[in-house]
Amino acid sequence: MFYKLIIGIVMKKILISLFLFVLASASAYSQLQQQQPPPKLKPTFHVEDLVFVYQTLETVDISGGEVDVFLEVRNFLQATIKSIQEAKKQAGDTYQTEIPLPLAQNMLSFLSRAKFSGRNAELYKRFVDSLVESSKALQPQQGNK
Repeated sequence: MFYKLIIGIVMKKILISLFLFVLASASAYSQLQQQQPPPKLKPTFHVEDLVFVYQTLETVDISGGEVDVFLEVRNFLQATIKSIQEAKKQAGDTYQTEIPLPLAQNMLSFLSRAKFSGRNAELYKRFVDSLVESSKALQPQQGNK
């Protein structure tokens, strides 16, 4: 009987230690993931597409919880357009930029709620296609099996 009591106490301590070890490992893994910067896309856009996206996003309805994310997207677009102007690019020119993947995802999320006329469908599609194409570079290359 005494041995069963001791074994029970030892087992509880082992289980608690194991639980704490797993919890500490998960916490360390989580912190390691948070320290890695998000991957960046390097899309090439038509200048007119970027201007269209900026103007379109200005008309999107957002909720209060989306304000910070929306401002981050808008500020990125403003800075990009300013760089385009400084580079003296024209509407038909292309421009390559770097955009963090989460920012690109947020931008596409806002754009999916936007309303625009049919004549702008080509601009929208070309912009989205540029982002999708640049994201392919992030996918690991699969070898022949």
